[in-house]
Amino acid sequence: MIVCKLELWVGGDPDNVEHLGVISMTNDLVETLKSNGDRGTYDCKVWKKRHGKKSWKQVKVTDFPRLSYHPWNLVREVLNLVAKQNGGRL
Repeated sequence: MIVCKLELWVGGDPDNVEHLGVISMTNDLVETLKSNGDRGTYDCKVWKKRHGKKSWKQVKVTDFPRLSYHPWNLVREVLNLVAKQNGGRL
């Protein structure tokens, strides 16, 4: 599982953190095993601060070229899919 946290460091102080959101990306391993590790399908959840423990959005990234692209590309794909679900907004 890959986890990406969005934090605000109030006044630039890493000891004064406000958590704004989290993205979790879990490889279901089906596509990864079929493709000899080259590609993956990820079940992804996005949390916003005001939504508490329940995820705000859930998306699935399919056929992702996991060995060719950096994980930041996966984060971008998750955000693009969430924006599509949400009328272009995050």
